[in-house]
Amino acid sequence: MTDPQVSGGQSDEFIRGQIAERERFAEYLAHFEESSRAMAQAATSEESRVYQSTIAKAMKAMGQAIKGGFHWQEGWRSS
Repeated sequence: MTDPQVSGGQSDEFIRGQIAERERFAEYLAHFEESSRAMAQAATSEESRVYQSTIAKAMKAMGQAIKGGFHWQEGWRSS
């Protein structure tokens, strides 16, 4: 599904679409990170607080990975 006029890669439209999709997914993860943090604060047991905090941390990490916030991604990102 590449643009035949673009040599050596994907079309600009395809790339913009991929970027937009990553941004939407990162927003989705941020929403669940925030709600998990709220549930952790409202938790009535230590187990529930730890569980919700773990979910929030996982959502944050996935969002950072999607946005390119991890140092290990630096090597494969093209400019």
